[in-house]
Amino acid sequence: MRGIMGTMTRYRERFPAAKNLKAVNKTKLYQEITGQIQRLIEGGQLKHGDQLPPERRLAEIFQVSRHSVREAIRTLEEKNILKSRVGSGTYIISEDEPLVVDLLARAIHKEKDKLAEIFQFRRMIEPEIAALAAEQASDLDVSQLLDLIERQRRTGTDFRAAIELDQAFHLALARVSKNGILLKVVERLNDILSESRVRISQSQGRLELSVTGHARIVQAVVGGDSGKAAKAMKEHLKQVEEYALGSQGLARSGGKDPDTLDP
Repeated sequence: MRGIMGTMTRYRERFPAAKNLKAVNKTKLYQEITGQIQRLIEGGQLKHGDQLPPERRLAEIFQVSRHSVREAIRTLEEKNILKSRVGSGTYIISEDEPLVVDLLARAIHKEKDKLAEIFQFRRMIEPEIAALAAEQASDLDVSQLLDLIERQRRTGTDFRAAIELDQAFHLALARVSKNGILLKVVERLNDILSESRVRISQSQGRLELSVTGHARIVQAVVGGDSGKAAKAMKEHLKQVEEYALGSQGLARSGGKDPDTLDP
């Protein structure tokens, strides 16, 4: 036992980040391993270009089989977080775009209740998505966007369906932009904000606001006017933000206008 502990100490000295790793549970071992490595990257303890210890050393650190380590490495390679180089080793490649998007998504998720800041972030990227869509949209793209608006218009009082179609519209617009990174960002935003959208008070007025905003965006896209498309998106987000923050305030105040409450 003393010999094993001494060996482990030497490994940790050569790989300082190992002190932040721990033995994993016996269920879903490779997922536990990938989670620990990703948390080290998030915390800045592992950076782009850092080399991981050999597979055998990692198996000893995590106290799992080499098979579990191989599964974890394969999973992180598929996410473009790790890169194995024959004859050299396994490296962190955190500058690759998928990880950047994932880390951005985690940051947004941590702040998902701060709607004002999330809308500020959306105003930074979604008008540009609309502008790109105006430049790139085909007749088929426009037809699909119009179909989503019409389906959203017909949802009536089925507000959950309206929310799903609202998400689908923004995702479709990102797809039309032909920018893979922006598409990934919107995909993550939809996943993160879906619960918040359900919590926000829904009404026929909210539905009409969404449909009208979407229609104006598509009108600019049809005309190929990127400037008008970006402006229409900015106005749409501003209106939705005002509604969302107003609903959030009413929810906290028990349905009363917060401006009328005593401090």
